Amino acid sequence: MSEEETQRHTVPPEVDTVFFDAGNTLLYLDLDWIAERLESDGWEVDADALFYGQCRAAYEASRLSLLKKYPSDADRFSPYFSRILELTGIPRYCIDDCVRILREEHERENLWRVVPEAVPETLGKLSGGGYALGVISNSDGRLGALLEKGGLSDYFGCVLDSAEVGVEKPDPEIFRRALQATSAKAASCVYVGDIYAVDIAGATRAGLTGVLLDPFDLHGEFDCLRVADVKELPALLSPAPQQ
Repeated sequence: MSEEETQRHTVPPEVDTVFFDAGNTLLYLDLDWIAERLESDGWEVDADALFYGQCRAAYEASRLSLLKKYPSDADRFSPYFSRILELTGIPRYCIDDCVRILREEHERENLWRVVPEAVPETLGKLSGGGYALGVISNSDGRLGALLEKGGLSDYFGCVLDSAEVGVEKPDPEIFRRALQATSAKAASCVYVGDIYAVDIAGATRAGLTGVLLDPFDLHGEFDCLRVADVKELPALLSPAPQQ
C-alpha cells in the first residue's frame, strides 16, 4: 500500500472532532414497525431481513448516485424502499403500494426513529474522551426534534439539517458550514455515515476523513475507512486528543 493509500485508510492523529450522519448512523429505521405493518397486510418478513435489505439498498444507492441517477434524497426515497422490499421478498406488483404506506408513515412520524444501545454508549465514550461531536444530515427539518426525542441532542455542539441550511450532502458546502459553526479544521475532523456517494464522497471533497458504516462488508470497492458498527469508532479514533 502506498503512503497516499495508507493515509486514506487511517485516521489522522490530529483528529479532535467527529461529525455524524443521522439516518442509519445515529437514528435507525424502525424495522420492527415496518415488519409488523407488512405482516398486517399478509407479508411475512422479519427485521433481520429488512436490516440486510436496507444495507444492500444503501450500497446500491451509492452506485446509482455516483452515476447521477438520484441526485437528491427526495429522489432516492422510493427507489431505496422499493429495493429494500424487493430484497425481503415482497412481489413487485405490491411494492408501490407498500412504499406508499411507508411514505405516509414517514411523513406522519419520521421512520428513522430507533436509537440502538450502542449509539449513546459510543457518543458517551467519544465525548468523555475529549472529542467534539456534531451532526450533518440530509433531513426534512425534524432532525433536532428526533435527536431530542432519542436522548442524543446533548452530545452535539453542532447540528445541521439540510432542510434548514438549504444545501444537502454530497455538496461539500454543508460540511464547510459545519466547520465554520464549530471553528474546526477539516483535517482534524472525521465524518461517519452509511452511504458512500452521499456521506463519504461529500466529506472527502470538503477535506474531512470519511468513515463508512458497512455492516455486511458490501462496500469493498470504495476507497475509504470502513467499520461494521458505530461501537468500533472509539478504538479506531484512539488515542483521544490531549485535554
